[in-house]
Amino acid sequence: MFVYEKDILINDIDLWLDPKRVRDFGFISHAHGDHIARHKNIICTHPTGYFLKKRLKNPNFIALSYNQFFKIKNTVITLHPAGHILGSAQIQIKSKDTSLVYTGDFRIRPAKTVEPFEFVKSDILIMESTFGLPHYKIPPREQTEDELIDLCRSLLKHGKVPVVLAYSLGKGQEALKILSEAGLPVVVEYNILRYVSIYEKYGVKFGEFEKLKRSEFRGKVLLMPVQDRFKSYLKNLPGAYTIYLSGWGIDPSAAQRFGVDKVLPLSDHADFDELIELVEKTKPEIIYATHGFDQFVNILRNAGFNAYNLEEAGGRK
Repeated sequence: MFVYEKDILINDIDLWLDPKRVRDFGFISHAHGDHIARHKNIICTHPTGYFLKKRLKNPNFIALSYNQFFKIKNTVITLHPAGHILGSAQIQIKSKDTSLVYTGDFRIRPAKTVEPFEFVKSDILIMESTFGLPHYKIPPREQTEDELIDLCRSLLKHGKVPVVLAYSLGKGQEALKILSEAGLPVVVEYNILRYVSIYEKYGVKFGEFEKLKRSEFRGKVLLMPVQDRFKSYLKNLPGAYTIYLSGWGIDPSAAQRFGVDKVLPLSDHADFDELIELVEKTKPEIIYATHGFDQFVNILRNAGFNAYNLEEAGGRK
């Protein structure tokens, strides 16, 4: 049903799944920069289409609603919520003989700004496995949210400047909702702010917040993109305390690795338990794991599943 040649091709319909290179016809699972390209024709969800308009010049896309049937030749495509960021989608591809689900990046646990994840059964499952080692068990989301709020309040009380660092799209808006709904005084950098109106269009409500003005930061929480942690403005900011939001915060050396004061394990990816939950609930006949640790495939095999590493599979299926 598919060919893997550094990108995944559904060969019956010439559709590429999250291809890194520009293709004639590509499915974009979500609008993070490492998943988008200026394909000649794109399939995506409606929210992803709006994000693409902000990130690409005049993208040409077909926007589908979740669970909407889209037929190409003798193949039926449907998109299903992936729980990663707003508009993120798994794709199910069904032919007469078989079915395939490609998850893209996903998360099963609910979050404040994302459509709830949907389990989709298939014969073939191609899944991301970013946190595919047993020690990547991320604490309950509510616990991490409370820790973030309490830390920011404590820092403000002691005259420090909490600087929360998150991806511009997805986690940035999630952090904004958490902080603003807690009543914290939040100022938001433009690259996070520019997507907020799309979230509001899809019913996500935020508390009070302001646009970041670099001369006005005292007594406020600064919400900034992760890449800004290297900028001279932040390095020279008096009293700044940097808080990076990432599932990699499970690792003891995470703060040193990212060059920040604190890493809190707020993730938009499935942790190890969620990866296993997906496989156990959908029970595919064959699994291909990608974007993760090679050991994850062995863990699945030891649990009795027919699993392979996609990057090593190559070949035609």
